[in-house]
Amino acid sequence: TGEGERHLGAVLGTEEFRRGYVEDKVTKWVKDVEQLSEIGKVDPQAAYAAFTKALCHRWTFVQRTIPGISELFGPLEYALRHSFLPAIVGREVSDVERKLFTLPVRLGG
Repeated sequence: TGEGERHLGAVLGTEEFRRGYVEDKVTKWVKDVEQLSEIGKVDPQAAYAAFTKALCHRWTFVQRTIPGISELFGPLEYALRHSFLPAIVGREVSDVERKLFTLPVRLGG
């Protein structure tokens, strides 16, 4: 379109077009996280594996290729913090634990 288009999995175009694209993606990813959270209540290890091997790579690619969109990921962070992590851990997580979980495995995350 005249406002933008997808190119090699990323999106190019006006800021409004990019924001709309990312907001749509985040909405879908939130639903995916909520579904994975339900699985995590029954099989936390499988849910964690699915998250780390597949799901999280979808948004890390978008974060790397589209500048200035970090604030659009708030709903996703909320779903991770209040749905997914409690499902696989079995309880709410503290702020310190949340920060720890953001680290790569090789650094204790």
